[in-house]
Amino acid sequence: MACAPSDASEPAAPGPPATEVLDIAIERMGGVDALRGIERVRYEMITQWSGLDDAGIPYGARTSYERHTDVRDYSIDAWRNTREFRPGSPRIVDIVRGDVAIRSFGEAFQPLNIAYVDERRELFAYTPDRLVLALRDASDLAGLDDTTMAGARYARLRGTVSGLPMTLHIRRSTDLPAMVGFQAAQPNDFGLVPWGDMEVHVWYSGWRTLPDGLSFPTQWVVERLGQLYKRITVTSATFNPEFEADSFGVSDELAAAYRATATKPMHDLPLDSARVEGNFVTFGAFGSPAGAVRIGDDWLLLEAGQAPLSTNRALDWLSAHADGKVIGAVVTTTSGNGGVAALADRGIPVYTGPGIGEHVAIMLRNQGREVAAYDVVREGRWIRTGGDSVFVAAVDLPDHSGGLAVYAPTLRWMYAYEAFQPLGQAVLADVAATRGWAVESLGTRQAVEQPLVR
Repeated sequence: MACAPSDASEPAAPGPPATEVLDIAIERMGGVDALRGIERVRYEMITQWSGLDDAGIPYGARTSYERHTDVRDYSIDAWRNTREFRPGSPRIVDIVRGDVAIRSFGEAFQPLNIAYVDERRELFAYTPDRLVLALRDASDLAGLDDTTMAGARYARLRGTVSGLPMTLHIRRSTDLPAMVGFQAAQPNDFGLVPWGDMEVHVWYSGWRTLPDGLSFPTQWVVERLGQLYKRITVTSATFNPEFEADSFGVSDELAAAYRATATKPMHDLPLDSARVEGNFVTFGAFGSPAGAVRIGDDWLLLEAGQAPLSTNRALDWLSAHADGKVIGAVVTTTSGNGGVAALADRGIPVYTGPGIGEHVAIMLRNQGREVAAYDVVREGRWIRTGGDSVFVAAVDLPDHSGGLAVYAPTLRWMYAYEAFQPLGQAVLADVAATRGWAVESLGTRQAVEQPLVR
């Protein structure tokens, strides 16, 4: 766990003016001329990714690792990131130049979603050498009272960088940047959109000095929502290297294709494959709710959808293609349920498990909705409507704790989004046997109805 950020720390006395503090930090990092002279950079990095959903289990985040070569040309606002997740796996090459993003999986480049333009903006903003210069030039640069964290004293400087109001913490004992904090939404990013306007902290450590006198941190730790999001280790850095002439090449045809197809959010997808199959609805689009189940004459939504856009689109489709109203939604996992905000707007009850409620509250709060607009199911309960009913109860799965399971006696069907692996299905079969439930089919993230593996 990182130290508490400044808004939760003990205030200390004011220090020297903001410009003086920044000038000292810039000098420590190599001097203003050297930093302003950086036009290009090549980083070799290893990124440890950690999911925002801890699944209610200590150290339960699903970690992955990425080796990548990150090259930049700041003079043309260009970024090329060559990524490899496993040795021998196909390399992914992402290029963002100006307001255009493209990608190659080893073949021809294709348009890449606008979310990567957003990522480039944020990444360049918090890169340490860029950050101190941009803050120094910010028209709204202001010094705040010093603060203390874990007994150490930090200067705090606030200013706008790339449209993001940022607060930089500089450790008084070293005069070096230690952490920058800001608040921002990622409305185009599939994985981050559910969390709304979130708090972000980037911590710097592992300082190294190159022979030319430039000093930079080799550890960049990014927190979102107070959780580890990713840890970037810089294994080497080369400033102002020579690049191949086509390193950041984007053809006019690709740029036109990008602007025609890729400038909307990742989750903005039509419900082309949505269908009603008996007592079940499958929406089929990436980011839509998992589906819906009929309870008598009405429908229970399964998961809330990635974002309000996804949820409203699914609800409108149901209204147009299926008889009956939506009487509620079950949120059985924290991943991808930012659509709870749309359900709150429509007054549709949301049922969550004890390991999920806190995350749902964050999604609602960060999207400006009433935090009380959900119901945590702890002991289990019946949801009755339209002449039938389902039972919802908290259930623990091997890698997901405090979620919900849904049981429909009339359909002999059980649902738990994360029970897509045989081990999880075996746990559900035991739960059903213990409770005396007659279950013949199961719904998971893979399919809304499939045979239960016993």
